[in-house]
Amino acid sequence: MKKFYAGLLMVAVGLMAPLVQAADPESLIRSRLKAVLPEAEVTSVKLMPVEGFPAGLYQVTTRNYEPVIVTGDGRYMLQGDLLEIKGSAFASVTDQMLAVDRSQALAKVAREDMVIFPATGKTKRVLYVFTDVDCGYCRKFHAEVPELNQRGVEVRYLAFPRGGTKSPVAGKLSSVWCAKDRQRAMTDAKRGTALAAATALCKNPVNKQYDLGTELGVRGTPAIFSEDGMQLGGYVPAEQLAKTLQLR
Repeated sequence: MKKFYAGLLMVAVGLMAPLVQAADPESLIRSRLKAVLPEAEVTSVKLMPVEGFPAGLYQVTTRNYEPVIVTGDGRYMLQGDLLEIKGSAFASVTDQMLAVDRSQALAKVAREDMVIFPATGKTKRVLYVFTDVDCGYCRKFHAEVPELNQRGVEVRYLAFPRGGTKSPVAGKLSSVWCAKDRQRAMTDAKRGTALAAATALCKNPVNKQYDLGTELGVRGTPAIFSEDGMQLGGYVPAEQLAKTLQLR
């Protein structure tokens, strides 16, 4: 996902301009960002639960840039996470807010549009994993999926070709999603086995899921999310994931 750095000079110039009159902070923020970065399609503007800022801080998400923080008067913008100091640790206010949106978005993905490796026995936890088939860590994670399944974790794969929707790996992912046995095709592809090319008649969700991953802040693969929308990292060993998910 792109950062705002490319247009930062434009932003700096634009935010120095006289304030645009607006009925509320959300409208003001949308209009000011639109003026300096017209290609930044804003999807949400949410007030952050922090004190000490008279105009308030708002988390802004877009379809084509990483989330940013903007002051309620539309004058200042910050890239990166807002961290709260809690005793001897940090907590990401940014990630906690994004988790709600991620959870809702992931819950809307139809089961038939994912490649699912179900839990053995009772399903105790669910993981959503954006993946491609060529990256080393994706393959390393896939080798540990059986152990996760044994521990009661259902793994739901979504497609995320790192090179974009026109890249060779996008074609490989399309072949996985168009296969009669998607589980086997996923495993074969991650072992380097060539699959039959997807036909033009096969409608698959690869492009749509790539767009979803970009919107949710996926920057690389694998990208692992819990059901509640928290990002658990990239490659994480099964044993460590089990501890994070509070599984015995």
